[in-house]
Amino acid sequence: MKATQSRFFLFVVLILAAASPALAQFPWAGARATGMGGAEVAAVNDNSAIYANPAALASLQGWNFQILAGGIAQNRNNLVGKAVELSDLPWDEILDGQRPDLVPVAVLGIASLAQPGTSVIASGVGGLVASYQGFAFSIGDVPYAGIYPTIDLQHIVPGGGPDNGLQFNTTGLFLVGLSAREARLAYGGSLFGGKLELGGSVRFVSGRTYFAACGVTGDLTCEGKDLSDLLRDAFDENAVTTNKFTFDAGARLNLGIVKFGVVGVALTQPEFTVANVPGSPGVVPLPRQVRGGVSVEPLSFLTLAVDGDLIQSDTLVPETRGLIIEPGTKSQQLSLGAEVRIPVVAFRLGATRDFAAQNPTWAYAFGLGIGVPAVSVDLAVTWGPTGGFNFENPDREVLGGAAGVRVHF
Repeated sequence: MKATQSRFFLFVVLILAAASPALAQFPWAGARATGMGGAEVAAVNDNSAIYANPAALASLQGWNFQILAGGIAQNRNNLVGKAVELSDLPWDEILDGQRPDLVPVAVLGIASLAQPGTSVIASGVGGLVASYQGFAFSIGDVPYAGIYPTIDLQHIVPGGGPDNGLQFNTTGLFLVGLSAREARLAYGGSLFGGKLELGGSVRFVSGRTYFAACGVTGDLTCEGKDLSDLLRDAFDENAVTTNKFTFDAGARLNLGIVKFGVVGVALTQPEFTVANVPGSPGVVPLPRQVRGGVSVEPLSFLTLAVDGDLIQSDTLVPETRGLIIEPGTKSQQLSLGAEVRIPVVAFRLGATRDFAAQNPTWAYAFGLGIGVPAVSVDLAVTWGPTGGFNFENPDREVLGGAAGVRVHF
């Protein structure tokens, strides 16, 4: 496969993880939350609360309808960049003995994938929400994905046999995804004159899982298929659907200028069956997550917020990766956000850091909201310090975005 093709297909994988997503970071609901770096548990002020914290539904008045979509992906330990470098090597010449000088480069490249936590993890939220006087109903999708390596450090000898030959190396990438297609019904009510808000939601989840594998060494082929074919197999042939129920619960202390919130999502952590094919993890969880936050409005036009995961949550990246066995990859985020409102327009800034990553870095967010009395439109983007918005840069660390439209009366 040509280098440009390999970059293209790896880019497709990352975008699939980010936009149709799969991470088990807390799935930020809507462009306002994304623009504020994910700080939403206490600060949420619309019916995206059905995802962020159902207790906040108690503060909503009248009818609210919203369409929202968004996702974010982390390229941990630069899995994509390392895989691109490996796939770009002239493997035919290396395996034929024409480039012995590149054998150490190839072996070191394979070994670099063994660094703990090397993966792409992603999540997103997309759906339609309707709410009235504390009740809310949504139909949507909360997708998660993970891309992780399986490393073969046994077959690294040029010209060797089946026991150790480089031509028999099985280093590759696994892609596992969970599309949690669901309907959820929620209610948020208040006590003590609105000071304490409590809420919960019941979720019927039709979990559709996907799985694919491909070789990183050689020309990114696996049994004669390139990565695009493998992805097609994952979506067309390896999809498995399992139906489960779960629920969320949240609380918010509303003191006017200051709000404190806490929420637990997918509290039963249901598991969904993955296709029984070589390398499959068997099942993947809908991650249980517990998150707390504080929101402050020191001025009528300014909101400051901070959120943090109170526990480390599972991702779709499993414990075993070929010859590498380690604890499953985790996620635990801190989110900081600010919103400035002027007539018609709101500007949002945010930052987030996943402390469960092996080499955590800050990612940044910007959002814009435009609203008139009955309609609001919101947009947001998230990016990391390496690669930024450059879609052609395989070394980029974080990439995401969100959009939404809300009608309220």
